[in-house]
Amino acid sequence: MTWVVKRTDTFMESLRIIKKNKKALEELDKKIKRLQEDPLHVGGWLSGELHGKKATRITKRHRLIFTPDKVEKIVYLNWIDHREHAY
Repeated sequence: MTWVVKRTDTFMESLRIIKKNKKALEELDKKIKRLQEDPLHVGGWLSGELHGKKATRITKRHRLIFTPDKVEKIVYLNWIDHREHAY
């Protein structure tokens, strides 16, 4: 079953970080396609304040933070940030 991917307002605002990086946008597109297939096997679970969210690499420096909802089969794209600030 395909998962539905929803972009949050915070994600859309954070997208400006990589909007000029064509390679990063291509990688983000690939990652979103993988999230539609099976987000539970993409990235790693976070702990602490970010418990319940997952992170995956977009570029060497940037991470995508997302939340899979197992019941509704929805993946919420939360934000993109530099790896030093994402967690």
